[in-house]
Amino acid sequence: MSYFKMLNKAIDKKKFSLNQICFQLAKRDIWLDRAILSKMKNGKVPPAKDELNKALAEILDLDPNEFRVAAIKETITDDLFELIRSAK
Repeated sequence: MSYFKMLNKAIDKKKFSLNQICFQLAKRDIWLDRAILSKMKNGKVPPAKDELNKALAEILDLDPNEFRVAAIKETITDDLFELIRSAK
């Protein structure tokens, strides 16, 4: 599942408003504007940085590793992802 679909589904499942999520992030000293979160949710901006993804995964009860990998897959090419995946 794509990063954006995971984010959207998790927000819907938790029934949190974007403001509530931003408030939860602020409690973790991560400042994110609701408008940016909305754009992230709708796939209008690239996936967030790793620190934000870890916090979002915690707040939204997502598997943090799966969510972080989904973010990386959205930002790098498929062949580079496979190269990283196969490296030992």
